[in-house]
Formats: sequence, C-alpha cells, structure tokens
Amino acid sequence: MTNVLRASHGEPLSFVSVGAINGISSAQSTFGLPPLVLGPHVAAASSGLSHALQGETIFGGSVGGGNGFVGNSVNALASTNFQVTPVETKEFYEGLLRNVDPRILQLFVEQGIARELLFYLFTDRIIVEKAGKKAEFRNDPLDPKFGAFQRYVKLAIDYGLASEPQPHRAKVQVADSNKKTTADGPEVWQLCFDDLHRAQNVPEASDTPKCGGKINSVEERTVSFKSPAGELEKLTVMPRSPFGIFQYLGRIAASGEKGQIRLQSDEAIDKPPFKDEVLFEVVSGTQADCYLSVSFKGQDYCIPETAINSKRILGLLTQLIALNTAISDVPVTPSVRVIQ
Repeated sequence: MTNVLRASHGEPLSFVSVGAINGISSAQSTFGLPPLVLGPHVAAASSGLSHALQGETIFGGSVGGGNGFVGNSVNALASTNFQVTPVETKEFYEGLLRNVDPRILQLFVEQGIARELLFYLFTDRIIVEKAGKKAEFRNDPLDPKFGAFQRYVKLAIDYGLASEPQPHRAKVQVADSNKKTTADGPEVWQLCFDDLHRAQNVPEASDTPKCGGKINSVEERTVSFKSPAGELEKLTVMPRSPFGIFQYLGRIAASGEKGQIRLQSDEAIDKPPFKDEVLFEVVSGTQADCYLSVSFKGQDYCIPETAINSKRILGLLTQLIALNTAISDVPVTPSVRVIQ
C-alpha cells in the first residue's frame, strides 16, 4: 500500500522484506521478608517495646543497613530481533519489470479472480486493427478515449477471452553426444476465446483462436473477432509489468473520484456481502472502518473495509511479486536488534 502511495506522488518505489521477527522478554522479582528478630534475650520495657540483639537471628532487611540481607527488587528486559532484507537487486527488478504473460492471467482466473479485474490490472493498452486502420486505446481513466477501452473490455468478457498453452510447440535442436536431435521447445501461452466463459445470448463472432483448438497464434497476445456491427477486428493486448501495476494504481489513487473505475460484469461486482462496483478505492483522511490505514507525507489514507476488490488487489500484488522473484534473488539479510 505504501508503494501505491509513493507512485501516486511520483516518488520511487521501495521494496524491503522482513524475514523473521524474534521477540524475547524476561522478568525477575525478588521479595524479602520484613525484619523479624528471633532469640533468647528479648526484653520489654514498661514505656514501650525494645529488642535486645545479643544472640538473635535476623531475617529480611538489615536493621543496621548492612549487606548480606535479601531486599525487594523487580527487573524486566525485553528485546526484539528482526531481519531486514533489501530486495532491490538487479535480478529482483528484472522480475518486477517483466510483463505479465497470458499464463499468469489464467493462473489467477483459476483462483477465482474476476477476469474484468485482471484485464484492467494486466493491460496497459490495446491496439485495434479494422479495415486496414489501426487505433490505440490506453487503459487510463483520465484519457479522453478511455470509454472506448472499456467497451473492448466488455467485449472481451462477453466473448470469453482467456488463455491456454499453444497446442503445437516449436521444435528445437538438442545436442546429445555426437548427434543432434529435436525436442519440444518451451511452453508458450496464448490468448484465446473460451466458450465456457462466453456470456449468454452472445452470438458467434468468428472469434479466433478458440481455446482447445489446434491453431497457434502468430502473436500470442493477438486475437480476432467480428464486432457487433459485423466488422472483422484484430485486437492486440499490450501487457504491463508488476511495476507498471503499482504506477497504474498510484495514478488511480492520485486522481480521486475522477480516477475511479466502475466495473461492468456481474462476476467482478459480485453479490453481498462481497459486492463492490469499484476497481480500486483509496480514501483520504481518517475513517472509522478501515481495512488498512497508512500515514504518508503527513496525510492519512484508508482502504475501506467495504472495498473488497481493493483488498483482493493488494493480495494479488504480493503474489505477483513472489511469482516474479526467485529465492536466489534475495541477498543475505542483516539483523537488527532492538532492546527495550
């Protein structure tokens, strides 16, 4: 959340990881008995009470203030050790700046994340080719042509846009001893239209490629279909990286009401108690029902408890960073000790 706010102010992002937190506390108390005199020579004066101290045994505090007697004391110690990992390495940023591919899209779809929400997060812009002419529409709520981008998001949802591995893998040569053989190349995922996700009462639109078919797309992020007007259109999706998603959410947060994106699909809006029509919501000022509140540059910011999609997105960002970061990317962690 703090990095989203940094992006909303045009400031550099900062990534650290707290590897482990170990707390240690101890308390010690010592209690001594009050002075108690026992012995054979005890005399009482008529005017008061006096004690003869010849041959007596004294327990508790020293009557004369000497050493060797148990007094009253309380000691307490608390310490906390935590490991701070600076993850801003070359390898980490290579993962953070790597564009989200269609495989990641399908991974989150299978986890139950609404496709409309994922399309907004993962798509930077789209390029539409129709009748030999190309047009570009950016995923920016402040862009004058943002309404056109939203129409294509709606079409993608209605036609069941999804992703799958390409049915035919390219062959690559493999050197084995003194002979060369061929093997399947790396798995490549492509966008496709899945009839299982097609909205009801939406007619066939000559959409290509079909999920489960036998066609490899020349470009894995390009699909074609017929628009409701009957025109054949080719749509190329230009993705963004996890770093770009932070910048995108920061722009939404900085734009206030103007930057709010209203969702269109029933899948993304959901039903009570999970109903939420807004993609990402950050409220300025102190709120009573905050899921998460952050103070940044003297200003309080809040993710409302009712902002279900915002909470999902924060969790999704954490998972994206983990998916793009290998364990070898994390350097040795220094330890910091705090004693209270």
